[in-house]
Amino acid sequence: MQKASLNAMCLLLLLLAGTACLAAERIPDYPLRGLEVLSLRDHSMKVEHIASRRGEDFRPLQGNSIRFWNVENTLWLRIPTEEVRRALRALGGNHLALVLWSEYISRVDLYLPVGPREFRGSVHGLDASPGSFPSRYPYFTLEEPYSNGHVYLKLRTNIPTSFTLSFQELHSFHAKIIDYFTQYMAFYSFMAALILTYLFFYFMTGDPGYFIVMLRQAGMLVFLFAFNGYFQYYFRFSPSMVYFICWVALGLHCFMGTLFCRYLLTMDIGLDWLQSLITTEAVMAVVMSVSATWPGYPHLTFSILSLTVALEITVFFSIGYVKFRQGYRLILLFVLSRLIFLVGFATLGLDMLFAWRTDLFMNLFMFAFLLPPVVLAFMMIPGTRRRFENYFALEDKNIHYENLGERDDVTGLYNKARHLALLDENIRAARLNERPLAFILLNIDRFREFNGTWGRQEGDKRLLLLAKLIRQNLRESDIAARYGGGEFGIILPGGTLPSAVLVAERIRQTFEKQTTLLGEVKASTLSLGLSFLGAYDSTVSLIHRADDALDRAKSSGQNCTEFEITP
Repeated sequence: MQKASLNAMCLLLLLLAGTACLAAERIPDYPLRGLEVLSLRDHSMKVEHIASRRGEDFRPLQGNSIRFWNVENTLWLRIPTEEVRRALRALGGNHLALVLWSEYISRVDLYLPVGPREFRGSVHGLDASPGSFPSRYPYFTLEEPYSNGHVYLKLRTNIPTSFTLSFQELHSFHAKIIDYFTQYMAFYSFMAALILTYLFFYFMTGDPGYFIVMLRQAGMLVFLFAFNGYFQYYFRFSPSMVYFICWVALGLHCFMGTLFCRYLLTMDIGLDWLQSLITTEAVMAVVMSVSATWPGYPHLTFSILSLTVALEITVFFSIGYVKFRQGYRLILLFVLSRLIFLVGFATLGLDMLFAWRTDLFMNLFMFAFLLPPVVLAFMMIPGTRRRFENYFALEDKNIHYENLGERDDVTGLYNKARHLALLDENIRAARLNERPLAFILLNIDRFREFNGTWGRQEGDKRLLLLAKLIRQNLRESDIAARYGGGEFGIILPGGTLPSAVLVAERIRQTFEKQTTLLGEVKASTLSLGLSFLGAYDSTVSLIHRADDALDRAKSSGQNCTEFEITP
Protein backbone atom coordinates (compact mmCIF):
# COMPACT_ATOMS: atom_id res chain seq x y z
CA MET A 1 0.00 0.00 0.00
CA GLN A 2 2.84 2.38 0.83
CA LYS A 3 4.48 1.56 -2.50
CA ALA A 4 1.24 2.25 -4.37
CA SER A 5 0.84 5.56 -2.55
CA LEU A 6 4.40 6.56 -3.42
CA ASN A 7 3.87 5.67 -7.07
CA ALA A 8 0.65 7.72 -7.21
CA MET A 9 2.41 10.70 -5.60
CA CYS A 10 5.27 10.49 -8.12
CA LEU A 11 2.74 10.34 -10.97
CA LEU A 12 1.06 13.49 -9.69
CA LEU A 13 4.37 15.31 -9.40
CA LEU A 14 5.28 14.30 -12.96
CA LEU A 15 1.94 15.62 -14.18
CA LEU A 16 2.47 18.95 -12.47
CA ALA A 17 5.99 19.14 -13.83
CA GLY A 18 4.57 18.52 -17.30
CA THR A 19 1.99 21.28 -16.93
CA ALA A 20 4.73 23.60 -15.68
CA CYS A 21 6.66 22.93 -18.88
CA LEU A 22 3.56 23.95 -20.84
CA ALA A 23 3.41 27.31 -19.08
CA ALA A 24 3.61 30.28 -21.37
CA GLU A 25 6.87 32.09 -21.77
CA ARG A 26 6.69 35.52 -20.25
CA ILE A 27 6.21 38.13 -22.96
CA PRO A 28 7.34 41.62 -21.93
CA ASP A 29 4.41 44.03 -21.65
CA TYR A 30 4.54 47.46 -23.15
CA PRO A 31 5.01 49.93 -20.27
CA LEU A 32 1.63 51.62 -19.98
CA ARG A 33 1.62 55.35 -19.20
CA GLY A 34 -1.04 57.93 -18.63
CA LEU A 35 -3.58 55.51 -17.12
CA GLU A 36 -6.28 57.19 -14.98
CA VAL A 37 -9.16 55.74 -12.93
CA LEU A 38 -12.50 56.93 -11.63
CA SER A 39 -14.84 54.98 -9.32
CA LEU A 40 -18.57 55.78 -9.37
CA ARG A 41 -21.59 54.32 -7.62
CA ASP A 42 -23.85 55.35 -10.51
CA HIS A 43 -23.89 52.32 -12.84
CA SER A 44 -26.04 54.03 -15.48
CA MET A 45 -23.53 56.78 -16.28
CA LYS A 46 -22.89 57.03 -20.04
CA VAL A 47 -19.45 57.45 -21.57
CA GLU A 48 -20.46 60.88 -22.96
CA HIS A 49 -21.03 62.11 -19.42
CA ILE A 50 -17.76 60.60 -18.22
CA ALA A 51 -15.84 62.25 -21.07
CA SER A 52 -17.30 65.65 -20.18
CA ARG A 53 -16.18 65.45 -16.53
CA ARG A 54 -13.26 67.52 -15.36
CA GLY A 55 -9.85 65.93 -15.62
CA GLU A 56 -9.18 66.14 -11.87
CA ASP A 57 -12.05 63.70 -11.25
CA PHE A 58 -9.81 60.96 -12.62
CA ARG A 59 -6.97 59.69 -10.44
CA PRO A 60 -3.66 59.01 -12.27
CA LEU A 61 -1.96 55.67 -11.63
CA GLN A 62 1.70 54.80 -11.40
CA GLY A 63 2.14 51.60 -13.41
CA ASN A 64 -0.58 49.32 -14.70
CA SER A 65 -1.82 47.48 -11.57
CA ILE A 66 -5.37 48.26 -10.42
CA ARG A 67 -7.13 47.17 -7.25
CA PHE A 68 -10.92 47.17 -7.47
CA TRP A 69 -12.24 45.93 -4.14
CA ASN A 70 -15.54 47.84 -3.96
CA VAL A 71 -18.03 45.65 -5.84
CA GLU A 72 -20.83 48.21 -5.42
CA ASN A 73 -19.14 50.75 -7.71
CA THR A 74 -18.35 50.94 -11.38
CA LEU A 75 -14.70 51.50 -12.28
CA TRP A 76 -13.85 53.75 -15.22
CA LEU A 77 -10.38 53.73 -16.82
CA ARG A 78 -9.09 56.02 -19.52
CA ILE A 79 -5.98 55.85 -21.68
CA PRO A 80 -4.77 58.68 -23.94
CA THR A 81 -5.11 57.80 -27.61
CA GLU A 82 -1.53 58.98 -28.11
CA GLU A 83 -0.44 56.19 -25.76
CA VAL A 84 -2.22 53.67 -28.01
CA ARG A 85 -0.39 55.02 -31.06
CA ARG A 86 2.97 54.80 -29.27
CA ALA A 87 2.23 51.19 -28.31
CA LEU A 88 1.36 50.31 -31.92
CA ARG A 89 4.65 51.77 -33.14
CA ALA A 90 6.66 50.13 -30.34
CA LEU A 91 5.20 46.64 -30.88
CA GLY A 92 5.54 46.91 -34.64
CA GLY A 93 2.09 45.83 -35.77
CA ASN A 94 -1.19 47.10 -37.14
CA HIS A 95 -3.21 45.43 -34.41
CA LEU A 96 -2.82 45.68 -30.68
CA ALA A 97 -4.32 43.66 -27.81
CA LEU A 98 -5.45 45.67 -24.80
CA VAL A 99 -5.54 42.96 -22.09
CA LEU A 100 -6.99 42.98 -18.57
CA TRP A 101 -5.19 40.13 -16.81
CA SER A 102 -7.96 38.83 -14.55
CA GLU A 103 -10.61 36.12 -14.89
CA TYR A 104 -12.73 37.65 -12.15
CA ILE A 105 -14.03 40.75 -13.93
CA SER A 106 -17.74 40.34 -14.69
CA ARG A 107 -18.07 42.80 -17.58
CA VAL A 108 -15.82 45.20 -19.50
CA ASP A 109 -17.06 47.83 -21.98
CA LEU A 110 -14.62 49.56 -24.33
CA TYR A 111 -15.29 52.98 -25.88
CA LEU A 112 -13.12 54.24 -28.75
CA PRO A 113 -13.34 57.91 -29.75
CA VAL A 114 -14.57 58.38 -33.32
CA GLY A 115 -15.32 62.10 -33.15
CA PRO A 116 -16.07 64.98 -30.77
CA ARG A 117 -18.11 63.43 -27.95
CA GLU A 118 -18.75 60.36 -30.12
CA PHE A 119 -17.64 56.83 -29.22
CA ARG A 120 -17.84 53.35 -30.66
CA GLY A 121 -18.50 50.77 -27.92
CA SER A 122 -17.96 47.02 -27.60
CA VAL A 123 -18.28 44.45 -24.79
CA HIS A 124 -15.78 41.65 -24.33
CA GLY A 125 -17.25 38.17 -24.68
CA LEU A 126 -20.82 39.33 -25.33
CA ASP A 127 -20.81 40.90 -28.78
CA ALA A 128 -17.77 39.16 -30.25
CA SER A 129 -17.94 38.23 -33.91
CA PRO A 130 -18.05 34.48 -34.82
CA GLY A 131 -14.40 34.51 -35.87
CA SER A 132 -13.05 36.25 -32.79
CA PHE A 133 -10.41 34.57 -30.63
CA PRO A 134 -11.89 33.10 -27.39
CA SER A 135 -10.22 34.24 -24.19
CA ARG A 136 -11.29 34.17 -20.55
CA TYR A 137 -9.13 37.27 -20.01
CA PRO A 138 -10.96 40.41 -21.16
CA TYR A 139 -9.17 41.87 -24.16
CA PHE A 140 -9.89 44.17 -27.09
CA THR A 141 -8.23 44.43 -30.48
CA LEU A 142 -7.18 48.03 -31.15
CA GLU A 143 -6.12 49.68 -34.36
CA GLU A 144 -5.15 53.28 -34.99
CA PRO A 145 -7.61 55.40 -32.92
CA TYR A 146 -10.05 57.32 -35.06
CA SER A 147 -9.85 60.51 -33.03
CA ASN A 148 -7.75 62.19 -30.41
CA GLY A 149 -8.81 62.06 -26.80
CA HIS A 150 -9.09 59.03 -24.54
CA VAL A 151 -9.98 55.34 -24.80
CA TYR A 152 -12.45 54.55 -22.01
CA LEU A 153 -13.01 51.25 -20.19
CA LYS A 154 -16.00 50.57 -17.93
CA LEU A 155 -15.63 47.65 -15.47
CA ARG A 156 -18.04 45.79 -13.20
CA THR A 157 -17.23 42.87 -10.90
CA ASN A 158 -19.17 40.66 -8.52
CA ILE A 159 -16.17 39.99 -6.28
CA PRO A 160 -13.23 42.11 -5.06
CA THR A 161 -10.35 41.75 -7.48
CA SER A 162 -7.08 43.19 -8.74
CA PHE A 163 -5.70 43.07 -12.24
CA THR A 164 -2.99 44.39 -14.51
CA LEU A 165 -3.62 46.23 -17.75
CA SER A 166 -1.21 45.91 -20.66
CA PHE A 167 -0.71 46.28 -24.39
CA GLN A 168 0.57 43.24 -26.27
CA GLU A 169 1.20 42.34 -29.87
CA LEU A 170 -1.93 40.48 -30.99
CA HIS A 171 -0.38 37.22 -32.27
CA SER A 172 1.90 36.93 -29.25
CA PHE A 173 -1.11 37.35 -26.99
CA HIS A 174 -2.98 34.60 -28.84
CA ALA A 175 -0.02 32.23 -28.45
CA LYS A 176 0.17 33.04 -24.76
CA ILE A 177 -3.54 32.34 -24.24
CA ILE A 178 -3.25 28.99 -26.04
CA ASP A 179 -0.38 28.00 -23.73
CA TYR A 180 -2.39 28.99 -20.67
CA PHE A 181 -5.42 27.13 -22.01
CA THR A 182 -3.39 23.94 -22.55
CA GLN A 183 -1.96 24.11 -19.06
CA TYR A 184 -5.33 24.64 -17.41
CA MET A 185 -7.04 21.94 -19.49
CA ALA A 186 -4.45 19.43 -18.24
CA PHE A 187 -5.30 20.55 -14.71
CA TYR A 188 -9.07 20.27 -15.17
CA SER A 189 -8.74 16.95 -17.02
CA PHE A 190 -6.87 15.47 -14.06
CA MET A 191 -9.57 16.73 -11.69
CA ALA A 192 -12.26 15.18 -13.90
CA ALA A 193 -10.29 11.91 -14.02
CA LEU A 194 -10.33 11.82 -10.21
CA ILE A 195 -14.11 12.23 -10.26
CA LEU A 196 -14.47 9.33 -12.70
CA THR A 197 -12.12 7.24 -10.56
CA TYR A 198 -14.25 7.86 -7.47
CA LEU A 199 -17.38 6.96 -9.45
CA PHE A 200 -15.74 3.75 -10.67
CA PHE A 201 -14.78 2.71 -7.14
CA TYR A 202 -18.30 3.54 -5.94
CA PHE A 203 -19.84 1.21 -8.52
CA MET A 204 -17.22 -1.45 -7.76
CA THR A 205 -17.53 -1.37 -3.97
CA GLY A 206 -20.85 0.32 -3.19
CA ASP A 207 -18.95 2.36 -0.58
CA PRO A 208 -20.88 5.65 -0.05
CA GLY A 209 -17.64 7.39 0.93
CA TYR A 210 -16.48 7.36 -2.69
CA PHE A 211 -19.78 8.86 -3.84
CA ILE A 212 -19.49 11.64 -1.25
CA VAL A 213 -15.90 12.45 -2.25
CA MET A 214 -16.91 12.36 -5.93
CA LEU A 215 -19.62 15.00 -5.37
CA ARG A 216 -17.22 17.03 -3.22
CA GLN A 217 -14.64 17.00 -5.99
CA ALA A 218 -17.29 17.77 -8.63
CA GLY A 219 -18.39 20.82 -6.64
CA MET A 220 -14.81 22.10 -6.49
CA LEU A 221 -14.29 21.48 -10.22
CA VAL A 222 -17.43 23.43 -11.17
CA PHE A 223 -16.49 26.21 -8.75
CA LEU A 224 -13.00 26.63 -10.23
CA PHE A 225 -14.32 26.35 -13.78
CA ALA A 226 -16.87 29.10 -13.14
CA PHE A 227 -14.65 31.23 -10.90
CA ASN A 228 -11.90 31.30 -13.53
CA GLY A 229 -14.21 32.64 -16.21
CA TYR A 230 -14.75 29.62 -18.48
CA PHE A 231 -18.55 29.61 -18.24
CA GLN A 232 -18.76 33.32 -18.98
CA TYR A 233 -16.23 33.71 -21.77
CA TYR A 234 -16.55 30.32 -23.52
CA PHE A 235 -20.20 29.42 -22.91
CA ARG A 236 -21.63 32.97 -22.78
CA PHE A 237 -23.25 32.62 -19.34
CA SER A 238 -24.32 35.92 -17.81
CA PRO A 239 -22.12 37.30 -14.98
CA SER A 240 -24.96 36.90 -12.44
CA MET A 241 -25.43 33.26 -13.47
CA VAL A 242 -21.69 32.60 -13.17
CA TYR A 243 -21.69 34.21 -9.73
CA PHE A 244 -24.57 31.97 -8.66
CA ILE A 245 -22.91 28.81 -10.02
CA CYS A 246 -19.66 29.63 -8.20
CA TRP A 247 -21.16 29.79 -4.73
CA VAL A 248 -23.66 26.97 -5.18
CA ALA A 249 -20.83 24.67 -6.33
CA LEU A 250 -18.66 25.75 -3.39
CA GLY A 251 -21.63 25.20 -1.07
CA LEU A 252 -21.99 21.66 -2.46
CA HIS A 253 -18.27 21.09 -1.85
CA CYS A 254 -18.55 22.20 1.79
CA PHE A 255 -21.78 20.28 2.39
CA MET A 256 -20.23 17.07 1.05
CA GLY A 257 -17.34 17.76 3.44
CA THR A 258 -19.76 17.51 6.36
CA LEU A 259 -21.16 14.23 5.02
CA PHE A 260 -17.61 12.93 4.66
CA CYS A 261 -17.01 13.80 8.32
CA ARG A 262 -20.08 11.79 9.30
CA TYR A 263 -18.90 8.92 7.12
CA LEU A 264 -15.45 8.78 8.72
CA LEU A 265 -16.31 9.53 12.33
CA THR A 266 -17.53 6.83 14.69
CA MET A 267 -19.30 8.94 17.27
CA ASP A 268 -18.15 8.16 20.82
CA ILE A 269 -20.05 8.81 24.03
CA GLY A 270 -19.62 12.42 25.16
CA LEU A 271 -19.02 13.80 21.65
CA ASP A 272 -22.46 15.30 21.06
CA TRP A 273 -20.83 18.71 20.69
CA LEU A 274 -18.94 17.46 17.64
CA GLN A 275 -22.16 16.12 16.13
CA SER A 276 -23.72 19.55 16.64
CA LEU A 277 -20.69 21.21 15.05
CA ILE A 278 -21.00 19.03 11.94
CA THR A 279 -24.71 19.88 11.68
CA THR A 280 -23.94 23.58 12.02
CA GLU A 281 -21.35 23.34 9.26
CA ALA A 282 -23.87 21.66 6.94
CA VAL A 283 -26.42 24.40 7.62
CA MET A 284 -23.83 27.11 6.93
CA ALA A 285 -22.95 25.47 3.59
CA VAL A 286 -26.60 25.55 2.58
CA VAL A 287 -26.98 29.17 3.71
CA MET A 288 -23.93 30.14 1.68
CA SER A 289 -25.51 28.65 -1.45
CA VAL A 290 -28.77 30.48 -0.77
CA SER A 291 -26.91 33.78 -0.27
CA ALA A 292 -25.55 33.43 -3.80
CA THR A 293 -29.01 34.37 -5.07
CA TRP A 294 -28.28 37.90 -3.81
CA PRO A 295 -25.39 39.06 -6.03
CA GLY A 296 -25.63 42.55 -4.54
CA TYR A 297 -24.31 41.26 -1.19
CA PRO A 298 -21.01 39.51 -1.94
CA HIS A 299 -19.57 40.49 1.44
CA LEU A 300 -22.31 38.46 3.13
CA THR A 301 -21.42 35.41 1.04
CA PHE A 302 -17.71 35.87 1.79
CA SER A 303 -18.46 36.13 5.51
CA ILE A 304 -20.54 32.93 5.49
CA LEU A 305 -17.83 31.18 3.46
CA SER A 306 -15.16 32.19 5.99
CA LEU A 307 -17.28 30.89 8.87
CA THR A 308 -18.02 27.65 7.00
CA VAL A 309 -14.33 27.03 6.28
CA ALA A 310 -13.44 27.80 9.91
CA LEU A 311 -16.06 25.31 11.10
CA GLU A 312 -14.79 22.72 8.64
CA ILE A 313 -11.23 23.10 9.90
CA THR A 314 -12.45 22.78 13.51
CA VAL A 315 -14.46 19.66 12.67
CA PHE A 316 -11.60 17.98 10.83
CA PHE A 317 -9.10 18.67 13.57
CA SER A 318 -11.61 17.45 16.17
CA ILE A 319 -12.16 14.24 14.24
CA GLY A 320 -8.42 13.88 13.99
CA TYR A 321 -8.17 14.16 17.77
CA VAL A 322 -10.82 11.47 18.24
CA LYS A 323 -9.25 9.17 15.66
CA PHE A 324 -5.78 9.74 17.08
CA ARG A 325 -6.56 7.16 19.73
CA GLN A 326 -7.10 4.61 16.95
CA GLY A 327 -3.91 5.42 15.02
CA TYR A 328 -1.90 8.43 13.93
CA ARG A 329 -2.15 7.75 10.18
CA LEU A 330 -5.68 9.09 9.81
CA ILE A 331 -5.07 12.37 11.64
CA LEU A 332 -1.95 13.01 9.57
CA LEU A 333 -3.88 12.53 6.35
CA PHE A 334 -6.71 14.72 7.67
CA VAL A 335 -4.37 17.54 8.57
CA LEU A 336 -2.41 17.19 5.32
CA SER A 337 -5.52 17.33 3.11
CA ARG A 338 -6.93 20.38 4.91
CA LEU A 339 -3.65 22.30 4.98
CA ILE A 340 -3.04 21.73 1.27
CA PHE A 341 -6.62 22.74 0.52
CA LEU A 342 -6.14 25.97 2.49
CA VAL A 343 -2.96 26.65 0.52
CA GLY A 344 -5.01 26.29 -2.66
CA PHE A 345 -7.62 28.75 -1.46
CA ALA A 346 -4.91 31.12 -0.28
CA THR A 347 -3.25 31.11 -3.71
CA LEU A 348 -6.64 31.67 -5.34
CA GLY A 349 -7.34 34.60 -3.01
CA LEU A 350 -3.91 36.15 -3.49
CA ASP A 351 -4.27 35.92 -7.24
CA MET A 352 -7.74 37.46 -7.06
CA LEU A 353 -6.84 40.29 -4.66
CA PHE A 354 -3.24 41.04 -5.64
CA ALA A 355 -2.85 39.62 -9.18
CA TRP A 356 0.17 37.48 -8.22
CA ARG A 357 0.20 35.69 -11.55
CA THR A 358 3.51 33.87 -12.02
CA ASP A 359 4.13 30.39 -13.41
CA LEU A 360 5.46 29.11 -10.09
CA PHE A 361 2.51 30.60 -8.25
CA MET A 362 -0.04 29.03 -10.62
CA ASN A 363 1.62 25.60 -10.42
CA LEU A 364 1.38 25.83 -6.64
CA PHE A 365 -2.33 26.63 -7.08
CA MET A 366 -2.85 23.54 -9.26
CA PHE A 367 -0.90 21.28 -6.93
CA ALA A 368 -2.88 22.51 -3.92
CA PHE A 369 -6.22 21.68 -5.53
CA LEU A 370 -5.17 18.33 -7.04
CA LEU A 371 -3.49 16.78 -4.01
CA PRO A 372 -6.29 16.88 -1.35
CA PRO A 373 -8.67 14.50 -3.22
CA VAL A 374 -5.74 12.12 -3.74
CA VAL A 375 -5.01 12.25 0.00
CA LEU A 376 -8.68 11.56 0.78
CA ALA A 377 -8.52 8.54 -1.52
CA PHE A 378 -5.50 7.23 0.41
CA MET A 379 -7.58 7.53 3.59
CA MET A 380 -10.21 5.22 2.07
CA ILE A 381 -7.92 2.71 0.33
CA PRO A 382 -7.26 0.51 3.43
CA GLY A 383 -10.99 0.11 4.06
CA THR A 384 -11.58 -0.63 0.37
CA ARG A 385 -8.83 -3.24 0.39
CA ARG A 386 -10.39 -4.97 3.40
CA ARG A 387 -13.77 -4.82 1.70
CA PHE A 388 -12.37 -6.51 -1.42
CA GLU A 389 -10.51 -9.12 0.63
CA ASN A 390 -13.69 -10.00 2.53
CA TYR A 391 -15.65 -10.07 -0.72
CA PHE A 392 -13.25 -12.43 -2.48
CA ALA A 393 -12.99 -14.65 0.61
CA LEU A 394 -16.78 -14.90 0.66
CA GLU A 395 -16.81 -15.65 -3.08
CA ASP A 396 -14.29 -18.45 -2.57
CA LYS A 397 -16.46 -19.91 0.17
CA ASN A 398 -19.56 -19.68 -2.02
CA ILE A 399 -17.77 -21.40 -4.89
CA HIS A 400 -16.53 -24.09 -2.51
CA TYR A 401 -20.01 -24.76 -1.14
CA GLU A 402 -21.51 -24.59 -4.61
CA ASN A 403 -19.02 -27.21 -5.82
CA LEU A 404 -19.88 -29.41 -2.86
CA GLY A 405 -23.49 -29.40 -3.99
CA GLU A 406 -22.75 -29.97 -7.69
CA ARG A 407 -19.64 -32.16 -7.74
CA ASP A 408 -18.96 -35.81 -7.08
CA ASP A 409 -16.80 -36.07 -3.97
CA VAL A 410 -14.56 -38.83 -5.43
CA THR A 411 -13.87 -37.82 -9.03
CA GLY A 412 -14.54 -34.06 -8.93
CA LEU A 413 -16.86 -34.36 -11.95
CA TYR A 414 -20.43 -33.13 -11.86
CA ASN A 415 -22.93 -35.27 -9.97
CA LYS A 416 -25.97 -36.79 -11.65
CA ALA A 417 -28.47 -34.11 -10.57
CA ARG A 418 -26.37 -31.26 -11.91
CA HIS A 419 -25.58 -33.20 -15.10
CA LEU A 420 -29.27 -33.80 -15.86
CA ALA A 421 -29.96 -30.07 -15.46
CA LEU A 422 -27.07 -29.23 -17.82
CA LEU A 423 -28.31 -31.84 -20.31
CA ASP A 424 -31.75 -30.19 -20.32
CA GLU A 425 -30.13 -26.76 -21.00
CA ASN A 426 -27.97 -28.16 -23.82
CA ILE A 427 -30.98 -29.83 -25.46
CA ARG A 428 -32.83 -26.48 -25.56
CA ALA A 429 -29.71 -24.72 -26.94
CA ALA A 430 -29.22 -27.39 -29.61
CA ARG A 431 -32.81 -27.03 -30.81
CA LEU A 432 -32.56 -23.23 -30.78
CA ASN A 433 -29.33 -23.24 -32.82
CA GLU A 434 -30.31 -26.28 -34.91
CA ARG A 435 -27.15 -28.16 -33.95
CA PRO A 436 -26.65 -31.87 -33.22
CA LEU A 437 -26.07 -33.26 -29.73
CA ALA A 438 -24.71 -36.61 -28.59
CA PHE A 439 -24.94 -38.32 -25.20
CA ILE A 440 -22.62 -41.09 -23.94
CA LEU A 441 -23.40 -43.42 -21.06
CA LEU A 442 -20.45 -45.57 -20.00
CA ASN A 443 -19.86 -48.14 -17.28
CA ILE A 444 -16.83 -49.94 -15.88
CA ASP A 445 -17.27 -53.64 -16.55
CA ARG A 446 -17.55 -55.82 -13.42
CA PHE A 447 -16.79 -52.86 -11.19
CA ARG A 448 -18.63 -54.36 -8.20
CA GLU A 449 -16.48 -57.50 -8.42
CA PHE A 450 -13.34 -55.33 -8.63
CA ASN A 451 -14.32 -53.51 -5.43
CA GLY A 452 -15.05 -56.80 -3.69
CA THR A 453 -11.65 -58.22 -4.70
CA TRP A 454 -9.35 -55.23 -4.22
CA GLY A 455 -11.27 -53.06 -1.81
CA ARG A 456 -13.03 -49.71 -1.87
CA GLN A 457 -9.78 -47.72 -1.88
CA GLU A 458 -8.54 -49.33 -5.10
CA GLY A 459 -11.98 -48.83 -6.60
CA ASP A 460 -11.78 -45.10 -5.92
CA LYS A 461 -8.37 -45.00 -7.60
CA ARG A 462 -9.90 -46.62 -10.66
CA LEU A 463 -12.68 -44.03 -10.71
CA LEU A 464 -10.12 -41.23 -10.48
CA LEU A 465 -8.14 -42.70 -13.38
CA LEU A 466 -11.25 -42.90 -15.56
CA ALA A 467 -12.27 -39.32 -14.65
CA LYS A 468 -8.78 -38.11 -15.61
CA LEU A 469 -8.91 -39.92 -18.98
CA ILE A 470 -12.38 -38.53 -19.69
CA ARG A 471 -11.17 -34.96 -19.06
CA GLN A 472 -8.15 -35.48 -21.32
CA ASN A 473 -10.29 -36.68 -24.23
CA LEU A 474 -13.04 -34.05 -24.10
CA ARG A 475 -13.33 -30.53 -25.42
CA GLU A 476 -13.98 -27.53 -23.15
CA SER A 477 -17.62 -27.48 -24.25
CA ASP A 478 -18.17 -31.17 -23.40
CA ILE A 479 -19.59 -31.99 -19.97
CA ALA A 480 -18.88 -35.16 -17.96
CA ALA A 481 -20.41 -36.48 -14.73
CA ARG A 482 -20.40 -39.52 -12.49
CA TYR A 483 -23.86 -41.04 -12.10
CA GLY A 484 -22.95 -43.44 -9.32
CA GLY A 485 -20.97 -46.66 -8.90
CA GLY A 486 -18.93 -47.16 -12.05
CA GLU A 487 -21.38 -45.33 -14.35
CA PHE A 488 -20.56 -41.99 -16.07
CA GLY A 489 -22.40 -39.69 -18.46
CA ILE A 490 -20.97 -37.35 -21.12
CA ILE A 491 -22.72 -34.55 -23.06
CA LEU A 492 -21.21 -33.71 -26.46
CA PRO A 493 -22.72 -30.44 -27.81
CA GLY A 494 -22.46 -30.47 -31.61
CA GLY A 495 -21.56 -34.17 -31.49
CA THR A 496 -22.26 -36.18 -34.65
CA LEU A 497 -22.08 -39.94 -35.11
CA PRO A 498 -18.44 -40.07 -36.30
CA SER A 499 -17.13 -37.62 -33.71
CA ALA A 500 -19.07 -39.20 -30.81
CA VAL A 501 -17.90 -42.73 -31.73
CA LEU A 502 -14.33 -41.45 -32.00
CA VAL A 503 -14.47 -39.91 -28.51
CA ALA A 504 -16.08 -43.01 -27.01
CA GLU A 505 -13.56 -45.39 -28.56
CA ARG A 506 -10.63 -43.23 -27.55
CA ILE A 507 -11.76 -43.27 -23.91
CA ARG A 508 -12.43 -47.02 -24.00
CA GLN A 509 -9.11 -47.96 -25.55
CA THR A 510 -7.06 -45.59 -23.39
CA PHE A 511 -8.71 -46.87 -20.20
CA GLU A 512 -8.07 -50.49 -21.13
CA LYS A 513 -4.44 -49.78 -21.95
CA GLN A 514 -3.82 -47.78 -18.76
CA THR A 515 -5.34 -50.40 -16.47
CA THR A 516 -3.48 -53.24 -18.22
CA LEU A 517 -0.19 -51.55 -17.36
CA LEU A 518 -1.11 -52.05 -13.69
CA GLY A 519 -1.14 -55.82 -14.23
CA GLU A 520 -3.38 -58.32 -15.97
CA VAL A 521 -5.26 -59.14 -12.78
CA LYS A 522 -6.17 -55.47 -12.30
CA ALA A 523 -7.10 -54.74 -15.93
CA SER A 524 -10.54 -53.21 -16.51
CA THR A 525 -12.65 -52.46 -19.56
CA LEU A 526 -15.53 -50.13 -20.44
CA SER A 527 -18.89 -50.59 -22.10
CA LEU A 528 -20.39 -47.51 -23.75
CA GLY A 529 -23.81 -46.59 -25.17
CA LEU A 530 -24.44 -43.58 -27.43
CA SER A 531 -27.62 -41.74 -28.31
CA PHE A 532 -28.26 -38.69 -30.50
CA LEU A 533 -30.81 -35.93 -30.11
CA GLY A 534 -33.94 -36.39 -32.20
CA ALA A 535 -36.68 -33.98 -33.13
CA TYR A 536 -38.97 -35.16 -30.34
CA ASP A 537 -36.43 -36.18 -27.75
CA SER A 538 -36.55 -35.15 -24.11
CA THR A 539 -33.87 -35.55 -21.47
CA VAL A 540 -35.46 -38.80 -20.29
CA SER A 541 -35.80 -40.32 -23.76
CA LEU A 542 -32.26 -39.40 -24.76
CA ILE A 543 -30.83 -41.06 -21.62
CA HIS A 544 -33.14 -44.05 -22.03
CA ARG A 545 -31.91 -44.79 -25.55
CA ALA A 546 -28.28 -44.41 -24.43
CA ASP A 547 -29.03 -46.85 -21.59
CA ASP A 548 -30.49 -49.34 -24.10
CA ALA A 549 -27.32 -49.03 -26.20
CA LEU A 550 -25.20 -49.60 -23.06
CA ASP A 551 -27.21 -52.77 -22.25
CA ARG A 552 -26.51 -54.08 -25.75
CA ALA A 553 -22.80 -53.38 -25.25
CA LYS A 554 -22.90 -55.35 -22.00
CA SER A 555 -24.77 -58.20 -23.69
CA SER A 556 -22.30 -58.26 -26.59
CA GLY A 557 -19.42 -59.27 -24.38
CA GLN A 558 -18.56 -55.90 -22.84
CA ASN A 559 -15.51 -53.73 -23.76
CA CYS A 560 -17.28 -52.24 -26.77
CA THR A 561 -19.32 -49.23 -27.94
CA GLU A 562 -22.90 -49.42 -29.14
CA PHE A 563 -25.00 -46.54 -30.46
CA GLU A 564 -28.53 -45.87 -31.56
CA ILE A 565 -29.39 -43.50 -34.38
CA THR A 566 -32.31 -41.11 -33.96
CA PRO A 567 -35.50 -43.11 -34.72
